[in-house]
Amino acid sequence: MEQTPPKKSAKKFLKSFTREVIVPVVLALIVIQYVIQAFQIPSGSMEDSLKTGDFLLGLKFTYGSPIPFSNQNFPGYTEPKHGDVVIFRYPGEPEYPDNNPKRYTHLFNALMLGNYYWDHAPEKGQPHLVHYAQGPKDYIKRCVAVSGDTVAVHGGRLFLNGKRQDSLPAFGKWTASVRTLSPRDEVEEFVVPSVGDTLYVDSLPMIKLWWLRSLVAQENPDSSVQLELSLLRNGRENNNYVFNDYRFPVENDRGLFLERERSLRFALKSLSQKNVSQGDSLTGVVPFDYIRQLAKIGFLPLIDPYDPNMNKGFTRLVDYVSFEGSILQDLEGNVKRLNMAPAVVPDSADSTEIVENNHFKIQRNLYLGSEKIDRYVVKYPQFFMMGDNRDNSADSRYWGLVSLRNIRAKAFIIYFSFDNDDGKFAFLKPWTWWRIPFRIRYTRIGKFIDLIK
Repeated sequence: MEQTPPKKSAKKFLKSFTREVIVPVVLALIVIQYVIQAFQIPSGSMEDSLKTGDFLLGLKFTYGSPIPFSNQNFPGYTEPKHGDVVIFRYPGEPEYPDNNPKRYTHLFNALMLGNYYWDHAPEKGQPHLVHYAQGPKDYIKRCVAVSGDTVAVHGGRLFLNGKRQDSLPAFGKWTASVRTLSPRDEVEEFVVPSVGDTLYVDSLPMIKLWWLRSLVAQENPDSSVQLELSLLRNGRENNNYVFNDYRFPVENDRGLFLERERSLRFALKSLSQKNVSQGDSLTGVVPFDYIRQLAKIGFLPLIDPYDPNMNKGFTRLVDYVSFEGSILQDLEGNVKRLNMAPAVVPDSADSTEIVENNHFKIQRNLYLGSEKIDRYVVKYPQFFMMGDNRDNSADSRYWGLVSLRNIRAKAFIIYFSFDNDDGKFAFLKPWTWWRIPFRIRYTRIGKFIDLIK
């Protein structure tokens, strides 16, 4: 006589489900949270050491794993050293939407889908859930200088503690045939600050002041940081002043400024010229208040919060592009030009009186939360990062130092590599899938980053 199999009890089912599903998922989440970080090389800034399409694993615990539900890390067993390839949070973007940690609470990181936040004060008709799909972005670069090092860049070459670095690490390369005064090629000598160093707001050139703003924002993620600029004319605020002859160079890091100028139809006399190339100077009419507002917020929203096509359903999308500090360097130069202008002689033919020059000065106020600060004491070690592809890398030469608090992981191993530089493979186009076996870079799989030389 055939026997009926005994019914599984709910207790046995729960035990089995826990063992087979819950425990592996929890362990995987713990590993993702504390042990490893997956990262894909999105651009050629580290070529030819790391290639576009390399997939890496980074070790989080090397420099300190994140503490859950906080903006702090557990202590790591070391800090980034010269030559380490490091994954870090890009300091040019807000860590919270609109740089407002009081309004938004970080809910979770959905890995490839980006970060989700809760908006405690949404505007009428907008959802509470905010999707920061592209950020805050993680970058990967090589650490070339640490706290206490003296750094300069001249002619595209790095000078470390006074010695020119003529060789590049691993398979790095120089590609530029022309050198300009852009941050890519020229950075004035400075010392990477150490823990306990005091930096004074009024003593820094404008571009280093921008770096300080970034440093303060990195080290104080739960507070808003704002840089307030005012233009003083003979000691009085004149923020409505318009530069009729504002000059700035054509460089990669001025792209945001150039595009914004075009979109606002400012009277840029030189934009009508043909064959404008890197290093050329443009001249136009620029209101001081335009630059002042950019510097204050530190970034530009790329998505209109009121655009119904971009904000459908239960989430509101946000994304940002950073404001480059070199624009403030241009502002500083233009103010100096104003102060060097010749004295004004009255129209009256019989008058010998010479009217004094106007004196212009940029007044800076840096706010940490609601508190105005005139100095800042560094809390964490600082690092200067550069890409191995020296002439095609957006790195510390443009946006300044990376604080230890922004360091995410040490790049460890390449676990997969896929060559799609020509874009002929697309996951959503099944007829291109036959290319997959021929696009995998088999010889790169399993390579330890420290051994790529």
